[in-house]
Amino acid sequence: MIQIQSVQLGELTVSEEDLITFPKGIPGFEEVAEYVLCNVDETYSYLQAADQPEVAFIVTDPFLHFQDYEFKLSDELVEELQLSEEKGLAVRCIVTWNSDPARVTANLLAPLIFNVTDRIAKQVVLVNTTYQTKHPLSSSLSSESGES
Repeated sequence: MIQIQSVQLGELTVSEEDLITFPKGIPGFEEVAEYVLCNVDETYSYLQAADQPEVAFIVTDPFLHFQDYEFKLSDELVEELQLSEEKGLAVRCIVTWNSDPARVTANLLAPLIFNVTDRIAKQVVLVNTTYQTKHPLSSSLSSESGES
């Protein structure tokens, strides 16, 4: 077990098997390679840097909010992340949080792609798409707020 400090979540005790490696980091955070995914609720998680307490991203499964969200992974990415049908694949998008629910957005242009089995991941910038870095989540948030 290892200890991880988090500004948002306090001290975390996680197994080394919980670490997710971004071999090239995340754009803008290239020097940070290891993260842990901490579920907040059924919709949101923190992607917390293992060795930098102040580096954490709120992420969500885009398919929970945008049922028609789709893209094709390049052959190079499939090879780089060693993806196959036997290995689990997960997609998350970074969320920009705001105290005003109408201003909460998701970055659909640059999803995080995870090889769940080998615990490696990469943020990919999609090309030839209309997706943007700030897609409003307000419609999905308002429908969820009635359930809580």
